[in-house]
Amino acid sequence: MQRGLWIVLLILLLLQGCSTLPATQPATSGNSRSLAGTWAFLPSGSVAMPAADARWQRIQVPANWYTQGYDHHGIAWYRLQFNAVADPAMVSRLHFGGVDYFADVWLNGQKLGAHEGYFQRFAFDVTPHLKTGQNTLLVRVNSPLEKPQDFSLHKRLIKGIFAHHDTRPGGAWSERGQERNTGGIWGEVRLQQSPQVQLVPQQVLVQPTQGLTHWRVNVDLDVLGALPADAQLQWTLGQWQGTSPVRDTLTIPIAHPKLWQPKGYGEQHLYTLSVSAVQNGTVLDSFQRTIGFRKVERSAQGIWKINHQRILLKGTNYIAHQWLSAMTPQDFRRDIALMQAAHINTVRVHAHVTAPDFYRLCDEMGLMVWQDFPLQWGYQDTPEFHQQAVSQVGDMIRQFGQYPSIIHWTLHNEPPWDADWMKWKYQDYHPQQNKLLDAKLYKAAKTLDNTRPISAISSTKEHPWLGWYSGHWLDYAKPTKQSTIAEFGAQALPDRFALAKILGEEPELPSSKADWKPWEYHNFQRKETLEIAKVASGKTLEQFITNTQQYQVQLTQLAAESYRRQAYQPVGALFQFMLVEDWPSMNWGVVDFWRKPKPGYYALQHAYQPILPSLAWTKVEYAANEPVRVGVWALNDSLTRIPHAHYRLTLWQGKQKRDTQDWQFELTPDMHRQLRDYLVPVNAAGAYRLEAEILDAQGKVVSRNEYRFTIQSQQ
Repeated sequence: MQRGLWIVLLILLLLQGCSTLPATQPATSGNSRSLAGTWAFLPSGSVAMPAADARWQRIQVPANWYTQGYDHHGIAWYRLQFNAVADPAMVSRLHFGGVDYFADVWLNGQKLGAHEGYFQRFAFDVTPHLKTGQNTLLVRVNSPLEKPQDFSLHKRLIKGIFAHHDTRPGGAWSERGQERNTGGIWGEVRLQQSPQVQLVPQQVLVQPTQGLTHWRVNVDLDVLGALPADAQLQWTLGQWQGTSPVRDTLTIPIAHPKLWQPKGYGEQHLYTLSVSAVQNGTVLDSFQRTIGFRKVERSAQGIWKINHQRILLKGTNYIAHQWLSAMTPQDFRRDIALMQAAHINTVRVHAHVTAPDFYRLCDEMGLMVWQDFPLQWGYQDTPEFHQQAVSQVGDMIRQFGQYPSIIHWTLHNEPPWDADWMKWKYQDYHPQQNKLLDAKLYKAAKTLDNTRPISAISSTKEHPWLGWYSGHWLDYAKPTKQSTIAEFGAQALPDRFALAKILGEEPELPSSKADWKPWEYHNFQRKETLEIAKVASGKTLEQFITNTQQYQVQLTQLAAESYRRQAYQPVGALFQFMLVEDWPSMNWGVVDFWRKPKPGYYALQHAYQPILPSLAWTKVEYAANEPVRVGVWALNDSLTRIPHAHYRLTLWQGKQKRDTQDWQFELTPDMHRQLRDYLVPVNAAGAYRLEAEILDAQGKVVSRNEYRFTIQSQQ
C-alpha cells in the first residue's frame, strides 16, 4: 500500500472511531494511539475464556478495578474493540503501562503472551495479528490473594505495600489485610505503529567519566522490524547531535553539560534525548527520554554528596495512594509541593514503585528520591520466586534509571533474616530466610547500575520506632549509632470531620473492643497508642484527637532535631514515617488522606527548617533544685552564609522574662555545631519557655525555636 493512501485511510478510520470507545478519547498522536476509555469488563474469576452469552459490564481503562466500584480479587476479563489499519510494511506494537498483577493478552483470538508484575510497562508485537477495520483485544487479569499458608511470611506476589503492610485496608496482621484488592489495568494502553522498524529503549544510563565535566550517556535498545541496510541512528541532546550505525547500544560522550541539582542547591537542568532511525532523510521511528547530569556519592560512613556537595538527606516515607490509577500528575505535584514546603529534600518511596509521573515531577521540581523495590517482609525461597524477583528488579532499574531525581535503590524492606522480631510471631520463622534472595538481587542491581548507591535491605536497626513499638519518645534525645534513619514516627488521628468520612458515621470515642474494630481496620494501633506511647484517651473524642496529635508533634520534632544535630556524626539521612495517609485511614501520616495537614506536619516543617536554632535537652520535667542544662546549637543545611549572625536566648515564665543572652557568631554553609551550654539561672517551681532565635546582621529574625519544660515544687 502506498504510504499516502495508508495515511488517508488511517485518518478516515480514526475519525470514524468505534462504538466501544468514547467520543472524547484522544486520537492518534504521531504514530501512537491511546486505547484509553470504556472497556467491557467481566469479573468472573474463571480461567476459561468467557462464553458468547457472558454478561459483560463496563469499566474505565486505565484504572484499578476497585476505583471503578469492583471490590474483586482473582481473575477478571477485559475486552476492547477498536479500529486500526494493518499494513505489512508497518511494525505494530501494543503497549501496556501497568497491569496488576498477572496479564494474559489475546488479539483477534491469537494469544500474544503473558506478563507478571504490577509496576512494569510491557509490550507485544501485534504486526501479524492486527487487522484493517475492527480488532478485538482480550486481556485476562489475575490479581489473587496470597494463599493462607503463604500469607504473610512466605508471600509470592511482588507487590510490596499493595499486598501486605500496616497501611493496607485491614492492616498488616489481621485476616482482612488483603481486602480491597489493587488489581486491574491501571496504566495506559496504546497502539504504536511505525514504518518498517521500531526502536525500543531498554535502559538509559548517565555516567560521569571525568569529574563533573565529562559524561557518557549509554542507551541500550532493541531494534524491531526489517531494518533497511542504509538506515542509521540520529540523536540529539541539547546542543549536541550525532549519527551512528543502527545497533543495540548507543554511547554518547558529553562534555560540560549543565548539571541537575536538588532544589536549594542550584537549577534542575534537564535535557531531552531524541534518538531516531532514519533512511534517506525520512524518520522511520524515534523515541525521547528526559535525562539529567548529576553525580551521586555515598561514603562508607553513610554520608551523601550530590555533585560533590555534601548534603544531609531530610526525608519522609511516601505511599501516594493504595490505588495508583487514582493519582493524577496534579495530585503528585501537590504532594511534592507539600514535601518541599516542609523543607523535605528527599522522599523514600516506601516498599513499592509508584507511577512514572511522580518521578518526572521530582526531576522537574528538584526532589531527591530514595527508591524501594516492592519487597516487604517475608517471601518464598524457591528458585522460581528468586528468578522472578531478579527479573523484576532489573525491570525497575531499566525502566526508572533515567530519572536523575532517583539517587538510591533499596531492594528489600525488613527481610526475615534481618528481622528477629519475627521469631516471636511465626512458628516456622527461619533466621536465614530470604538472605540468598537479597544477595542475588543486590548482585543483579549492581550489574545494571553503577551510578547510584544500592542497599540490599532497609534494616530494622535503621527503624528505631522509639515511643511507638518500644522505648519512650524521649529516647530520641540519646545518640544513635546509625547513619541512616529510614523510619521514625507516631500515629495521630485526623480531625473529627475526617474521622466521620473514614468510619462512615458520626464518630464517638470507643468504649469496648467491638467499638475499636472499625478503627483497627482503618489502621489505628490501639495497643501502641494507649499502652506503649501511653497517650491519654481523655473523656471526649476531641480530647483524644488532640492528645494523639500532640504526641505526634512532640515525638516528630524531638527526633528530627536530634538526628539533625548528629549530622555526619553519624547521621547522613533521616526519614520521618510518613507524609500522607494512602487511603481513608488513621495512621502515621502527618497529612490526612484528603491532604489536610495535621499539627505533626507543621512540627516536621519547623524541625526541618534549613537554618534552625536547635536546643538539645533530654527531659521536660525536672525535680526541685535539679539543674536544667540545655545544649545550644546552630544548624544550617543550606548554602547560606551569615558572617555577623546573632544568637539570642530568652527565658520566659508565663509573661515574665527571666533571662536574656545574646552573642555574635558566624553562620556558615552546611553547619551543624554546638555553640555552648545554657544553664537555666532559676530553680523556682513552674512552667518555663526557652526561646532561641538566629538573627542576621541587621537584626532580622531568620529562624526561631523553643523548648518548654516544668520545674516541680518541693514536696
